[in-house]
Amino acid sequence: MKCAICKNGETEQGLVTIVLEKNTSTLVFKDVPAEICENCGEEYVSSETNTNLLKKANDAVTRGVDLEMLKYAA
Repeated sequence: MKCAICKNGETEQGLVTIVLEKNTSTLVFKDVPAEICENCGEEYVSSETNTNLLKKANDAVTRGVDLEMLKYAA
């Protein structure tokens, strides 16, 4: 797909690291599938992946996690 940010690059499938923070909790998800712009590096995750990440993040905050690093699993 054409990048919505730079308008020049095309995206390619790849893996990214995403950091989510809420209150005092920091979560690092490694190897998250995403589309990455070959020109500017902008990262796009699917709505399904986004929903999954937010659910895992809310669960971690509920558990009282301060810092957690996870390999992403759908």
